[in-house]
Amino acid sequence: MKTKRVGRLPDDLTSFVGRRGASAQIKKLFTTSRLVTLTGVGGVGKSRLAIHVARGLRRAFPDGVWLVELGRVTEPGLLDRAVVADLGLGDPPASLETLVTRLADRRMLIVLDGCEHLLDECGPLVGAILSGAPEVRLLVTSRSPLGVAGERVWPVPPMTVSARGSRESDAVVLFEDRASAVLPGFAVGPENQASVATLCVQLDGLPLAIELAAVWMRSLSVDEILTRVTDHYQLLNGGDRSAVPHHRSLRATIAWSFDLCTPVERTLWSRLSVFAGGFELESAEEVCAGDGLSADDLLCGIAGLVERSVLCREDTGDSRARYRLLKTIREYGRQRLGHQQEVVLRRRHRDHFLLMAEYADAEWLGPEQTEWLVRLLRERENLWAALEFCLSEPGEASEGLRMAAALRFFWLAGGALRDGREWLDEALTVTTEPTPVRGKALAINGLLTAMLGGVDEGLELLAEARGLGDPSVPHLVGVVELLRNDHTAADEAFQEALRRPDLLRHDGLAVMTLPNRALASVFLGDAAQAIAHCEECLEICDEHGEQWARSWAELVLGLAHWCEGDAQEGAAHLRAALRLKSRFNDVAGVVVCLEMLAWTEVARGRADLAVRLFAAVVALWQPLGTYLFGIRRYLDWHAAALARARGMLRAAELRSAEREGASFTLAEAVADALGEREVVSAADVPAQLTRREREVADLVARGLSNRQIAEQLVIAKRTSDSHIEHILTKLGFSSRAQIAAWVAEQAGKP
Repeated sequence: MKTKRVGRLPDDLTSFVGRRGASAQIKKLFTTSRLVTLTGVGGVGKSRLAIHVARGLRRAFPDGVWLVELGRVTEPGLLDRAVVADLGLGDPPASLETLVTRLADRRMLIVLDGCEHLLDECGPLVGAILSGAPEVRLLVTSRSPLGVAGERVWPVPPMTVSARGSRESDAVVLFEDRASAVLPGFAVGPENQASVATLCVQLDGLPLAIELAAVWMRSLSVDEILTRVTDHYQLLNGGDRSAVPHHRSLRATIAWSFDLCTPVERTLWSRLSVFAGGFELESAEEVCAGDGLSADDLLCGIAGLVERSVLCREDTGDSRARYRLLKTIREYGRQRLGHQQEVVLRRRHRDHFLLMAEYADAEWLGPEQTEWLVRLLRERENLWAALEFCLSEPGEASEGLRMAAALRFFWLAGGALRDGREWLDEALTVTTEPTPVRGKALAINGLLTAMLGGVDEGLELLAEARGLGDPSVPHLVGVVELLRNDHTAADEAFQEALRRPDLLRHDGLAVMTLPNRALASVFLGDAAQAIAHCEECLEICDEHGEQWARSWAELVLGLAHWCEGDAQEGAAHLRAALRLKSRFNDVAGVVVCLEMLAWTEVARGRADLAVRLFAAVVALWQPLGTYLFGIRRYLDWHAAALARARGMLRAAELRSAEREGASFTLAEAVADALGEREVVSAADVPAQLTRREREVADLVARGLSNRQIAEQLVIAKRTSDSHIEHILTKLGFSSRAQIAAWVAEQAGKP
């Protein structure tokens, strides 16, 4: 970006967008450290953010805020000379000690921008300044930390893009701002908002990539840019000619990072590019080690790539470390692989995730179901990449069929019915050999197809699977007959499936025959038999520590007790089912449970809760296909219970409950059904102070003056005065003593 010097910092020639939270957090770090280093991948906006933060701190430094641009320093021996020149300290010093002496009595902030290629030289320089100039603070940008004592590292993340592509997303706002500069009148609105958000996601939320893409609005539409952005480096090769070479284009800034890596790190970067989304250390070892890269090399290489901001370490909340390459970084690494090496690595990648899928399938009837499902959900993009490789690379299609079939519980319990059907359809089309694996794939695809509304087509697929001897067919035919509303045929099919009792205790899908036959018994009017089947299922689940089939058994138990007139017992089982199902991503199962709970709540006289749940279910079911799977008995019970609930409420109460329920997320609906949703009256909410105002209030309570507060928080006194005025206004106070008393009162609350 072209800038001109005005005083101690360059002027912004384009507006600064977003990063409010980041700016506040970085400023806060200066209250506890004199050295803050902003790290991050090239193009993420470290320099611009650092200058923006520094500009906001100018009033706190009477000797100024100074920018030292190191990107143009190509020789390590020129570092001291560049620092002296940019700080306006006169002639180049004879030694580092002389430079520090000139800074010893200064109260200033120095921004060292772009240190990654001079780490060995910048470390001693910064350490000496911190030791010899006690009033100097440093804000550093680098793709790697300096490794200096007292350094606080703040990784700069990409810009946010909300799930719905909100107009307020930083990345979307940035694109709009830069695009309108080259195409006057351009604005993000309902007609292009989704495309702009998708484009920003494809560009990893990297400000440099977004700005370079926006320049193309001179000659292309948003959708045209989006269709061409698959090759980031061809489309985004232009840039600011006034910038240092490695900041002029996306390819240049990524290549700069690659060149700074060690040979081992470069090799590993390229090999890791076959992963999609993210990966665990174990996966990296299985796929990337070997061929001259030892396990020790790989571990050191990962640590080095994290240090250089090439790899992002993700916090998954469990014991497995997880890493991720941004798409732009991954694409560059893949371009460094030859075609033959890429095919070898993608085959290893496929083999690793095929084995994971088959382990999850084999171990499903056990206590680690949720762990397996969480792991598979995290690896969704890698599973997709492995399947894509199988179905696009000659000679690999049969392995793709194995994988799609092995993921049967991921499709069912992981809420991926449509994805499962699409992958299975494609795999079955390209692999036609009459093998047991094909039979398994046909069977699960028949179930998925029927659940998505294609009942007749589902039965055709199951008939073909039967011809290949798949043992799950009788059970799945029974499920499809339930969806066809032929309860007698369903019961007969379940009876056939139960003639193989050995399967019940060894296969996670076969055990589902019991709650499904119980459901058929309910539809046929035999609630007692339904309860017996469910209790048998629970015994098997207890034996294996199984949870998913157990959730269905609890659900049918709840339905059976409700049918017998015991709504309270029914609700207890349904809530137990709901708690179990909430551990999975079984959206359809959760929503069916919410529907049945609404029936029990009507019977218990709790019409307001029932109406909220009905409204939530109607909204949540929309992406799932035919409402309540088109099961007529369900639809009849729904209509009767809803009519009764409506009749129990006044018009205003009814509208309020329907409006509230329709707005629920799935999690909010579950919390409401379980009685765990917090409803807070506006009158009970205390005055809300911002985080910074709360910090100021705490310092007021400690007896600090406005000037002392400003020095402590590294802000101007005028800013400190303003914060205290806002606090007094928000709390309705007139004195600092009242603020101190309020802080003490808040501290005493649980």
